[in-house]
Amino acid sequence: MKPSVIMLQIKVKLRIAMMEQSRLIKEGIKSGDEYDKAIAHKTVARAIISMFPEIGKKPDQATDDDCIKLLKKYISQEKERLLYSEKHLTQSDVEGLKPAELKKLVNTKMTELAENLTSPMIEIAQDYLPEQASEEEIENWIKENIDLTQFKNKMQAMGPIMKQFKGCDGNVVKRILQGM
Repeated sequence: MKPSVIMLQIKVKLRIAMMEQSRLIKEGIKSGDEYDKAIAHKTVARAIISMFPEIGKKPDQATDDDCIKLLKKYISQEKERLLYSEKHLTQSDVEGLKPAELKKLVNTKMTELAENLTSPMIEIAQDYLPEQASEEEIENWIKENIDLTQFKNKMQAMGPIMKQFKGCDGNVVKRILQGM
């Protein structure tokens, strides 16, 4: 098993953020942009590390795939929290909805708001993710490597595509496949 480069980055940033917070406190600084940034880095790193029991692993046993999975989950949870805290969804919007309906509403709102639904915590978590391939790169790879006629439904090709482009947004791949 190859050790996770992402987990190493998270641990290093956590250590740096903790030292930065200590330095600022010693200097009498307990608020402001610099302090908030250190706290945000520390909070995100600790949140990701604390999620590993959910997948039955310790952080030291993590692969990059494990880290990517948890980072995406964290980002999704943060975006959902923002939907409510920024009043994009209210109690009256969700009242009486079944769990499946609520999930669909949340996903629709997240898609509508896309890049406008962000925070420093989300941006920090996204920085740990591998760089995303462009839609053009993904589409070209599909044309060169996937024979869509081998699938009953072209959406079945998502598996190998997602495996090739680790960390890629599934909605982007879905949109590309629908356009082919």
